[in-house]
Amino acid sequence: MKGFIKKRLEQWLSKRVPSNATHSLSNRNIFIMPTKFGFAYLVFIIVIFLLGTNYQNNTILLLSYLLASLFITVMMHSFYNFSQLTFSSAAQQQCFAKQQVSYPIHITASKKHFDVNIHFVAKNDALSKVRIEQCESGESQVSIAYLANKRGVYNLGRVKVYSEYPLGLFITWALLDFSHQLVVYPQAKKLKSVNNFLAGLDDTSDNAQSQHLSEQGTDDFAELKNYVVGESQAKVAWKQLARGQGKLSKHYQSHQSSLLWLKLSDMPSTDLETKLSYLCFLIVDISQSNREFGLLLDTASTSGQSLTKIDPSSGYQHQQNCLIALAEFKQNGAH
Repeated sequence: MKGFIKKRLEQWLSKRVPSNATHSLSNRNIFIMPTKFGFAYLVFIIVIFLLGTNYQNNTILLLSYLLASLFITVMMHSFYNFSQLTFSSAAQQQCFAKQQVSYPIHITASKKHFDVNIHFVAKNDALSKVRIEQCESGESQVSIAYLANKRGVYNLGRVKVYSEYPLGLFITWALLDFSHQLVVYPQAKKLKSVNNFLAGLDDTSDNAQSQHLSEQGTDDFAELKNYVVGESQAKVAWKQLARGQGKLSKHYQSHQSSLLWLKLSDMPSTDLETKLSYLCFLIVDISQSNREFGLLLDTASTSGQSLTKIDPSSGYQHQQNCLIALAEFKQNGAH
């Protein structure tokens, strides 16, 4: 029953407060209700009113009316304090496991606001909760912290912004969806004897890869030889011919380097998370040297069949693609 209610509430919120990078608070997305103290205050008003009516005491009735008018005034002032606020935030962040990441929340206010509290709905703790006692008119920025415990790709859900100003009789809140997503890479774990281990990863026995290398290699000039009839005219050394040195042809030597593949099945461990941590370290370490490498995420259960393959490349974007592949690998099955 609880899950059904939660699902229906999320569907209703998706229509009323849809996902967006920027949210402006108004009567459409602001909700308000009495706090526990507010409900107790309301019961107190009702009791005083009943006493005044029962004993026909105008003084007690007047007191109940004054308390009721204060209750309504505070409710309206609570809404006024919370309206005309605009929040915006970036959607995605990346980090390694066991690290803390911060999501910046940009705030634009047209007037002064008091007691503005911000936190993730799914994680209301001292680490992720931010309180602004006085939000001045203009632009400001705060950051919500989130501790990433384990690898994966997570949707962090909605952000709750609320206030109990003034007097604590009412809580005014909004549930904002910025589509916050967190990509958590495995925690990098250093390998012993990295150089020897990397040498073992050079796959030079694959004919198809060798052919690919010969096509992609770079050729350097080696020597001049006497021209043989039938050779391509593009090889003719025209400068030497113009100097009267005879008709010679240029010969080149191809220098190739072995293709580096980082394989999950080659990692020295039986634990999946440890293997991914080793791969994470190797990816970061090799990327710093700007060396090309490919990533092959396979397991023993697949008899060497590749589950995820990223072709060899280099650079920051290639590094990010490989790390994201580690974060997503077997996420549904492993977690």
